[in-house]
Amino acid sequence: MNVKKQFCPNRECAYHGKVGKGNIVIFSRKQKRYQCNQCGKTFTVSRNTIFYRLRTKRQKVLQAIHLLLEGNGVRAAARVLGIKPNTLQNWFRRAYKHAEVVNHYLMKEIGLTQAQVDELWTFVKKSRSGSIPRRTIRTRSVTLGSGNA
Repeated sequence: MNVKKQFCPNRECAYHGKVGKGNIVIFSRKQKRYQCNQCGKTFTVSRNTIFYRLRTKRQKVLQAIHLLLEGNGVRAAARVLGIKPNTLQNWFRRAYKHAEVVNHYLMKEIGLTQAQVDELWTFVKKSRSGSIPRRTIRTRSVTLGSGNA
């Protein structure tokens, strides 16, 4: 948990959006929560991400995305990961809602190209009607970074 990279998400706080001001402290290591000393609000590490309030490890969600990018179908990817296909669809709906942040992560941290990211979102957009189509996207091999829950 890196306190120096965090900022207060409370829009009414004087330190809202300001990184490295010394106002953020670790509130709970077990729950991965921070607290702003200025306004007293607490927040989680995963706030405003697709991982917020998920009980699944980050790596598993990223593996699901990776399997789909490699051309696996939703049912096949779900079976490999031991999850329900609906769970996989819900993760993609979350990703769609956080597209801008996810785009940055996929390009900077995982190393996808803009074309690969665009192809992913085209696939997700098609799935918004309720189910992910059987035809999956194909792209070059991607190595996912390690991540903890």
